[in-house]
Amino acid sequence: MKYFGTDGIRSKVNSSFLDQNFAVNLGEAVAKFIKSKSSRNNKVFIGRDTRPSGEMLLNGFMQGLKNEDLSGISVGVLPTPALAFCVIKNKGALGVQITASHNPECDNGFKFFLPSGNKLTENEESLIEELISTDKKQLFPQSIDSINADTLYIQYVLSLFPKNLLSGLKIVADLSYGATKNTSPKILSALGAEVISIHDGNGKINDCVGSEHPEIMASRTILEKADFGIAHDGDGDRVIFADSDGKIIKGDKILGLLAIHEKSMHRLNNNNFVATIHSNSGLAASLKKFGVTLSVSDVGDKKVAQMMRKQNSNFGGESSGHIVASDFLPTGDGLITAILVGRAIIETQKKLNDLIDQIVLWPSLEGSFLIKEKIPIENCEPLKLILDENNNKLRNKGRILLRYSGTEPKIRLLVEATENSTAEAVYNSLAKTIKSTL
Repeated sequence: MKYFGTDGIRSKVNSSFLDQNFAVNLGEAVAKFIKSKSSRNNKVFIGRDTRPSGEMLLNGFMQGLKNEDLSGISVGVLPTPALAFCVIKNKGALGVQITASHNPECDNGFKFFLPSGNKLTENEESLIEELISTDKKQLFPQSIDSINADTLYIQYVLSLFPKNLLSGLKIVADLSYGATKNTSPKILSALGAEVISIHDGNGKINDCVGSEHPEIMASRTILEKADFGIAHDGDGDRVIFADSDGKIIKGDKILGLLAIHEKSMHRLNNNNFVATIHSNSGLAASLKKFGVTLSVSDVGDKKVAQMMRKQNSNFGGESSGHIVASDFLPTGDGLITAILVGRAIIETQKKLNDLIDQIVLWPSLEGSFLIKEKIPIENCEPLKLILDENNNKLRNKGRILLRYSGTEPKIRLLVEATENSTAEAVYNSLAKTIKSTL
């Protein structure tokens, strides 16, 4: 597709297709899509993160809806999962979050949620994309209806857990100057935790802070002698953890921790957990020892949620920190993930360091490389040859995952092997070829 990627629409503002005029055309396309569904409720709820470009795109999108006689309601700055909850609670026709997630401040985009709180299917994205015009529109000031959705979300999350659940825990929370700065500290504190918030003011979203730079949070966790630290991305649907020793925890270990603990508490449906093809092979091997089966989806929390529904699973996630706990919300929520990890610590009376030791991951190397264009790998002969050669070398003792990013001009490489030296040799060989060919 031209505009939609792995998770909605995302690009650089005013230096690509993404500008206010595009937002107007997108609003019109979304309105036509909603009307084609013959829905009686035509209200569209729109949230955003803290990017300066958010208001401009909001105004454009609102105008597009209005051009097609639909009403848009702004819910202000709030996390993406809170927007999904708002749509469910208020029985909206659609939810739209203006965000570029963990991307730099110069980027922005749109994520979409159905009345169920689930994300659009690829077919629905295609239908909207076909309706997006490239016409130049006259822009005019908007009178915007708005509601405050923060309070409803905070009340909802607090209703999910016992009062003072996290009492006795000390947590460092890096809020990435993003959409969680008004919600995560309030909720964690209300559940009894002592919270040290960092990057919660008016700095540049994701700028050397948050989930893309968790080392800052990890250092502060040591300094504060906290039980653990969390780092959100800009829109709050992901979270990265550090333990009390300031060690940043691999996402697959958090997935494994939750799978094992929820099974032990008889809260894991069918003893099944969903992860993506990106997860480390050691995760499946570790979970098998505890009687948990691992189902594998394609990359993207939307794909995880789809597989969860197919397998009747209530937990799943990505190693990047997107975790879906569908007993609470149908989409990923970094805050709920942090609460669930805190709950595991309280219920087991063990340190986070000890809980993650149950998951033994294979040696792996991963990275991403900027590229000029996304040439199909099978059409790039030098890369295809070196890929086949290394796959033969690994056989059953490792794997290679090479894929293009759905949201950025990058290719991502993951290499796993039972021996670290093998993983390094294969990774370096492929990295060299990628740099010289793409």
